[in-house]
Amino acid sequence: MKLQTSASFRATTKCFSIINESLDMTSKGPCYTTLINWVHKIGYYELNKIKEKANDWVIILDESIQLGCDKILVVFGIRESEIDFTRPLNFKDLVPLREISKTKWNGELVKDVVQDLKNEIGDIKYAVGDYGSDLKKGLGLLNITHIHDVTHKIALILEKSFKDNIFYKEITQKMSEMRIKLSQSEIAHIIPPKQRKKSRYQNIKIISDWCMKAINLIENEEEKSEKIIDNLKWILSYKDFILELSEINQVICDIEKILKHNGLSVSSKKECDLIMNKLTTNNLGRQIKEQIQMFLDSTLKMLPENKKILITSDIIESAFGKYKNYVSCNPMAGITNLVLAIAAFTSSLCEKEIKEALEFTSMDEIKQWSNKFIGKTLLQKRREALCPF
Repeated sequence: MKLQTSASFRATTKCFSIINESLDMTSKGPCYTTLINWVHKIGYYELNKIKEKANDWVIILDESIQLGCDKILVVFGIRESEIDFTRPLNFKDLVPLREISKTKWNGELVKDVVQDLKNEIGDIKYAVGDYGSDLKKGLGLLNITHIHDVTHKIALILEKSFKDNIFYKEITQKMSEMRIKLSQSEIAHIIPPKQRKKSRYQNIKIISDWCMKAINLIENEEEKSEKIIDNLKWILSYKDFILELSEINQVICDIEKILKHNGLSVSSKKECDLIMNKLTTNNLGRQIKEQIQMFLDSTLKMLPENKKILITSDIIESAFGKYKNYVSCNPMAGITNLVLAIAAFTSSLCEKEIKEALEFTSMDEIKQWSNKFIGKTLLQKRREALCPF
């Protein structure tokens, strides 16, 4: 229940109480600290069980930053022969390989982690992730082919295309001003959605979707509120640009769906080319089309012997998101041994594995692992600094 829903640990224990009361059961459910220990044990078990040695491993890796300066490096793996290119990856497809926290990562440290990993699992055919400098250098030092995650790459292409675009800047600025001005008014229901601060050029879908709905409201609503019209009419002066933005957004969504479900191959590249042919009506669209095509062509050349290539690391972003939800109620916790939950997400949760994890993993082992790979948490440092006596 905890690993497959967004319920908190305390809420999960209450769910047990509700079930017991509803079914008139006398058994007592576990307390929240017991649930935390179970998640620790399952994650530790998944992370440390013996991995198959082979010559076709594909790794997905990324760093995530928490409060403070600590960063956690997470590495997932999957055998290339086991990738299902008819759907996106899910957690149960993956094998957790490494979870290590450090105050500072660099290329040499990443290289050491991946080299140690190679000694354990065998050859790594290629790695998938963003082109962060530490990851890029570390993989480069080991001559491991590094496939750029398609979402991050397209975001970089959009940044280059829209960074100096006056219309894009003005629209995003006016949307932000509307949120501030109208958030507590009687027309708060029409305010624009909150935009991302990090990776802001992934806002293109948020912006285009809202602007198109606002234009539709102005032009097609029969009973129009004067106040709503007065606050939205500025959008009409950007209508041509918004239509262009919406077209670009739809094309990007379509090609990302193809690549994330089916991988990159000669045939999926042709499908993407057909979709991108829609971007020929304006200079901005043509520019984005050409850059995406160049990226896909160069990626295919990296692994010419491969019929299909995994080109997305969305699954690791999803894992980070779930973990951050676990600790969101206590931001001062920073990175703790609860990151073992990331490994636990990959568990098949079959009876045999859960039984082995809970019976044969001791809390001392988890403590030793935490001291080695996590170190002092932010909360421990705070207590030592502010409560020394």
